[in-house]
Amino acid sequence: MNRHERGLEFKVGVFVFAGLAAVAALVVQFGRLGEGFKTYYPLTVRFNDASGLLKGSDVLLGGARIGKVAGGPRLVREGNGVLVPLKIYDYIKIPETSKFTVGSSGLLGDRFVNVTMPQGTPTKFLPPNSLISGARETGIDDLTREGGALVGDLRGVVQKIDTTVSRLNDEVLSKTTTENLKSSIAHLNDATSSFAESAKKLGPVVDKADSVMDSTKKAADDLQKVLSSATQGRGLLAALLTNQELANDLRALVSNLRAHGILFYRDSGAKIEASGREPTKPARTQSGGR
Repeated sequence: MNRHERGLEFKVGVFVFAGLAAVAALVVQFGRLGEGFKTYYPLTVRFNDASGLLKGSDVLLGGARIGKVAGGPRLVREGNGVLVPLKIYDYIKIPETSKFTVGSSGLLGDRFVNVTMPQGTPTKFLPPNSLISGARETGIDDLTREGGALVGDLRGVVQKIDTTVSRLNDEVLSKTTTENLKSSIAHLNDATSSFAESAKKLGPVVDKADSVMDSTKKAADDLQKVLSSATQGRGLLAALLTNQELANDLRALVSNLRAHGILFYRDSGAKIEASGREPTKPARTQSGGR
């Protein structure tokens, strides 16, 4: 083997070594083999339902991986729910008021723990071994469960509608009811026609009533004019209505005529009136010889 062949083998060896190193780096980077060299601090999250969450599932913060699920869900001894242990990179600090939810990458994707940080600048962070309450996002299994309940309710509603329609056909839309409805409509048409004929006959009566009302109004106006002229004129009627003394004399005349008649007429009213007055002194007379 000459020097040229040795140099060629050396170059090939260096090239193979570089390729193997690149492959190893890719495996470490994308195969998560490098996580064994990282350090974590533990957290425990309590979920009401953590179905689908497995050991090794990702813990994401804004889409970036900040840890993993250290083990499968464990039932809580007291109360409902499960406890899920997490491992968070030691250089990641999570604020105390952050929200932990069980998410899913798509409807059929793998489950993961999603961390939502609060708004503003955090001042306090979760210490190691903290216990946090988490929630669960709606996934395909939740939708399936809710859809099953919805289908059951829908079936009940459809059965009620079917029963109502059947009763409507049997009771309301029966042949007897239909005939009665047709008869009622025919009677209504007859009544409407009769009312129209009656309205035509009432037209002349209404016209006559209007003319009578006009005549009555005219007579009332004439009577008003007569009364006005009687009270404001100079005739006997005006004098009787306005002169109280003349009215009293006329009343006395009628009373005397009723009491004594025309032949034996006496002014009794005048005597009664004179007797009721105070006596007056007689007037002095002058003697002829004086």
